[in-house]
Amino acid sequence: MRVCFFGTYVTGAGYPVNRFLIDGLRSAGAAVAECREELWPAGPLHAAAMRPGVARWLALLRRLPGTRRRLAQRYREQAPHECVVVGYPGYLDMGLARRLARRRHRLLLLVAFISLYDTLIVDRQRWRPNGWVAWLLLRLDRYAFRRADLVLVDTHAQARHYAALLDMPLWRFHRSFVGHEFAAVAALAPAVADPPAGEFRVLFFGTYVPLHGVDVILEAAALLADCTEVRFELIGNGQLYPAMRATAARLRLTNVDFVEQWLNASELAARVRVAQVCLGIFGTTDKAARVIPYKVLGSLALGRPVVTRDSPAIRELLVDRASALLCAPGDGAALARALLELRADPELATQVAATGRAIYEARAAGAAVGRELMGAIRRRVRGG
Repeated sequence: MRVCFFGTYVTGAGYPVNRFLIDGLRSAGAAVAECREELWPAGPLHAAAMRPGVARWLALLRRLPGTRRRLAQRYREQAPHECVVVGYPGYLDMGLARRLARRRHRLLLLVAFISLYDTLIVDRQRWRPNGWVAWLLLRLDRYAFRRADLVLVDTHAQARHYAALLDMPLWRFHRSFVGHEFAAVAALAPAVADPPAGEFRVLFFGTYVPLHGVDVILEAAALLADCTEVRFELIGNGQLYPAMRATAARLRLTNVDFVEQWLNASELAARVRVAQVCLGIFGTTDKAARVIPYKVLGSLALGRPVVTRDSPAIRELLVDRASALLCAPGDGAALARALLELRADPELATQVAATGRAIYEARAAGAAVGRELMGAIRRRVRGG
């Protein structure tokens, strides 16, 4: 199987999905050629979150025609292949990709684990849902998704949502787990001291977006304030970080350590490896029920026990009390109970961690994802 990975996709540390898919396909035996041009200084979500000035957006748009010409020329120089995969973010690449792929009668895939409209308007509420930015993002999503023969999403729940939102048939979507880079960088992780004897360290890392439900974690911390052995470590910064610091101050939490600066992948992997429990998400947003958090996959990859919210999406991969502990969304008391249970039952924690890692290796690690995706491409190429 020969694949052309195409577009202005990002390859930086904050967006490992493209590299993960490329490496996964190669490990499964596919010949992957990269046809890429630089456009985004960072991913589009980062750019939108920072709300850069009009001048920066205009500068990006001025670069777009030249970038597209170079991409088209590079594609014409590519060796024969059966499939074109447009990497994330492919929203501005799909028109060109469709024209080029159609000339060679090639299958066209879009890596679209997020929707701009769903993420920035519905979940993060960056702009009004009835404003012109929301209108533009929804149409950009629809433009990109509808031009693909196959759209890669991370859960069946996401596929059903996007099919309804963008008025597309469900068969145009394909679920592909996204794995995690921790497995690749674990050997490079710096040494980190184990928690003090008797301490039960609970780790969260993330960007403090609404679906994370950090307020639920703080509620659990408040309920466990008298259990001095349990200590929470929250790594990261982002949208709701100031509000969460204010909440922690109001609750007078002394069992929560905030690490504001963001750590690179190997540094995060080191913190994960010494934590007794790793946390997923606990928010009550609609999107929170449709995703398998990337942080959960990272924790599974390193063999740590995971506690996260129950949802249709998470049950596509994990089983409660077998490969993770799942609790009701938005329920700090349920999270506190789960943590106390793992602390009181080390055998359960060990079993959950081992089963979770085995499931990750079998279904979400790079080789497994590559094999499954290559099979899907073959079926579509052959008309199956």
